[in-house]
Amino acid sequence: MLEPLLGSEFKEKILLYIHTHNESYPREIATALGFYVNTVQSHLVNLESGGVLYSKLRGKIRLFGFNPRYPFKKELEALLEKTLIFIPEAERKKLYTPRLRPRRTGKPI
Repeated sequence: MLEPLLGSEFKEKILLYIHTHNESYPREIATALGFYVNTVQSHLVNLESGGVLYSKLRGKIRLFGFNPRYPFKKELEALLEKTLIFIPEAERKKLYTPRLRPRRTGKPI
């Protein structure tokens, strides 16, 4: 839906994922959305260099989230929130609803 504006379907889905999950790392995003990790990493780095996202290390993992100093952060989040309304309910629940609790220890995958 935002592909013409953002220039890529990948960027749209990555931004929606980060918007709904607050912070995430490339492998988690790639696994959830079915993309290659390299594709996700390159888009995240481009968005970070543009000032849209920030990254921080938590142990060995680099987490990405929306940059609170980005001048159009509120407008971008409002646009992403409106985009979520037009995504089918099944896809929204599957891809853009964060887990509320961790997986039970010992539970098979």
